[in-house]
Order: sequence, then C-alpha cells, then structure tokens
Amino acid sequence: MRGTFRLRDGLEFSYLQWGDAERPDLLLLHGGGLSADDWQEVAPELAAAGWHVTAPDLRGCGESDWDPEVRYGVTQIAEDVDELVAHLGLRSFVLVGHSLGAVTACLYAATRPDLVRACVMEDGGPADHTRPSSLENPTIVFDSPEEAAAALPRRVPPWVFGTRFRELGDGRLTWRSDIAGRVRWSAAGGEPLIPGLWPYVEQVRCPTLVVRGAESPLFRREYAERMTELNPMIRLVTIPEAGHLVHCEQPAAFTAAVLEFL
Repeated sequence: MRGTFRLRDGLEFSYLQWGDAERPDLLLLHGGGLSADDWQEVAPELAAAGWHVTAPDLRGCGESDWDPEVRYGVTQIAEDVDELVAHLGLRSFVLVGHSLGAVTACLYAATRPDLVRACVMEDGGPADHTRPSSLENPTIVFDSPEEAAAALPRRVPPWVFGTRFRELGDGRLTWRSDIAGRVRWSAAGGEPLIPGLWPYVEQVRCPTLVVRGAESPLFRREYAERMTELNPMIRLVTIPEAGHLVHCEQPAAFTAAVLEFL
C-alpha cells in the first residue's frame, strides 16, 4: 500500500507499507538516491514474520518530491523521518537503515531513545570521508538500457533495474531519483556527519545490529568492529558473498539476520 502526505516545507512525501497495522512497527530507510522499492524482497518477509513495515521514499527519491534546494543531508532526512513518525502516529518501533539510511538510523536512535526500541544499520556508519565516491562524476543520462544496467552492482537481481531508472521518451534513460541534485549537494560539502558519527554511535542505548557485506567496498570492516568496541549495545553480523547492497544481493540472509536479532 502506498501513502503520501505533505512535509512542513510543502514537499510531497511518499511511503509504502506491508502487513497488519496492529502488529509492531518497523521502519525501513533506504540508501542515498535509492527508493522504498529497494526493500521489495525483504519487506514482505518481515511483514509475514509479524511486523507492520513502513518504507518511505526519502526526499528526492522514488515517488517523493525532489528538493529544489537539494537538502539531502542526514539531519534533514532525520527531520523528515520525525514528520513521518508523527503522521503515522508511531509510538515505538524498530528502525532499519541502509547506507546513508543507516547513518540516519544511528543519529535518530541516539537522539530519540523514547521512540526507537531497536536499530539495524546495514553497511553504513562512520567513515573517513564526507563525499561518496559514487557522486563524484556519475552519468546522469544513459543512451540505452544496457548502458544503464552497467551502472548497477554486478550481483543485484534483475528487478532492481526497474527501481533505479525512468525513461525519457526518446529511448534514453535517467535515474528515477534526483542524482544530479545529490551531486550538487555533495559538491557543496557533502555529509560531515558521516565522519562525525562516532559520538552518536556511543550514545545509542537500544539494542543495535550492524550488518556488513563481507565484500563491501564502502563500509570498512575495522570501522564496523570499532563500533562494537565503543558500545556494548551494538553487535556485528557479516554476510558472505555480499557487497554494499546486502538486502538486494543476499535478501534471505539479510532477513534471517534481522529476524534473529529481533
């Protein structure tokens, strides 16, 4: 089921839901430039296991409005999540985030312990950079589906293609989300909270699971391990044969790790 509402700044915000509304709530935050559709294999399984699952299209992504002021940082995402939580009337929930969504989940869990009962951070956390390498010089328009498909990680299932791109009407394709805007945002300074996330890692007081892809090029193993050393509430699971997109590359293993943790 898809729902929408207006954020305080007037942008339309879209979200998908699965499962019985009477069940405990679980909120999924996708990575930067992706969408709620990224969870289409994982979310139904979580719902079948007894959770009421909500996955928003973060601003500039999926069916949510693009931000003309390109406010795509973690603090803004957390504010939008707060508005979604208020809109849905959530009182206590599990928060799961991937990549930039994982950074947001950590910030949110650390600052809203009254709401977050448990947290899962998938292949995202503190890093030593403010600008993702994927935003340094990405192709925005692709001349063919084959060219667009080549921009995706090699191990993702075929359905991922339809969640990433849209047709321009002349045979070419472009990203479904505001990648050009994210490039502008990144060029203006990127996300200083990523290397500055360590105090929030220490501050988290709910049970937290870090899920890392064993072959991830983006989330360093030593950083994931240091998180568990800094905070006894955090445990680490590494998923074999997975890169950065663990929930797409190994959805069954990812879902099993989350459900065992919960």
